[in-house]
Amino acid sequence: AQVERAELPVGRPLAMGRRRARAQAQSKPKPKLDSTFDCLFCQSGKSVEVKLQRLDQIGYLKCRVCNASFQSRVTYLSEAVDVYSDWVDETEEANTKKGADEFAALPS
Repeated sequence: AQVERAELPVGRPLAMGRRRARAQAQSKPKPKLDSTFDCLFCQSGKSVEVKLQRLDQIGYLKCRVCNASFQSRVTYLSEAVDVYSDWVDETEEANTKKGADEFAALPS
């Protein structure tokens, strides 16, 4: 008894029990952080610009309206919002210190 062999389809590779590879998910673009903010002193909107000089490790902040300026140290992880928040913290600390000094100077 002679057994006939089945013809294999031409052009189709044999995938013996392999699962099909999934397509890679598209990466979402990172959200952009602001580099312009509202001024604390003159209350102008979007008038404070922050510039980071990473080589010098310094972040500069300046208001275009009232020329208020500030600078702080930055690291490789720092962003413009970090310099702005440092400025807000320093301003708040100076105001509370000034208020405490005035309170202490009041006659009792």
